Amino acid sequence: MKKFAFALMAVATLAMVACNKKDEPKNNTGGGGDDDDDPTFVSKISVRDNSIADWANVPAQYLVEAKCPEDALFTAMKSVKVYADQQYINVLMEYDPSQFGVDAAGEDDWDWLPVHMYINADNDAKTGGYDDEFTDGDAEVLLEGGIYSQKEAIDYDPAYFKWWGDGIDETNKTGWFWTDPTKDEAWLEANKWGAIIATGEGGIGKSQEIGGKGMVEIQIMREMIPVTWHETTFTIGFDIQSHWTSNGVLPQGPENAGAQGKVAKLVITIDPTFYE
Repeated sequence: MKKFAFALMAVATLAMVACNKKDEPKNNTGGGGDDDDDPTFVSKISVRDNSIADWANVPAQYLVEAKCPEDALFTAMKSVKVYADQQYINVLMEYDPSQFGVDAAGEDDWDWLPVHMYINADNDAKTGGYDDEFTDGDAEVLLEGGIYSQKEAIDYDPAYFKWWGDGIDETNKTGWFWTDPTKDEAWLEANKWGAIIATGEGGIGKSQEIGGKGMVEIQIMREMIPVTWHETTFTIGFDIQSHWTSNGVLPQGPENAGAQGKVAKLVITIDPTFYE
């Protein structure tokens, strides 16, 4: 799968992101602002409680789950659960830590372990593209962030990349542009490798490791992503990478289904209830 050109941005931001450990105040589930007259939204999911018990409180009609088939091509991501409420995208991801390690060049996955989220936020295929991992080819949002940095679990506070249109990746011959095609590489390197928001810059996301390596709970502040959201639904797909090459993808069919088991992204219905 794709080895992203902007991977170097992650290296440039390692020091900043590594400081973003889970020693923040454990009150991240609020989000209504500083005005005492405004209601404060409280999600059913907390990523500061060292537990996944709160997923039992998610209304079943808004909970979406994908599991990796036994005969899948990419098996490092074992399962994901997704729940979107009025403010957040909540994700519970289980992965296989045995599929990550040190490569021949001595580079360690645990020095920077990236997770990507591909989102069609507005349900309009014309505003997005990219079909490398998935068949629908309509994502206009890419979130890229690490769940490990310098061998320690960190908050998933991703960079946000906008879909810019069709281009040519000479490695995989796939049409895509996640960076402004009018800018040269020197400009991109000096400007967050084309990200609208750089890793750790926007405070978009938070996460917690559950029980050591292998499970992570992520909460993305959906309303802080500068994109037009459909009122009721969106689609999302995930990958996790070893040395910037996908080795876990969800949703995914068996290897013999379609091209390398590719399927459409998960359809998420936003919970309309404003919980207080």
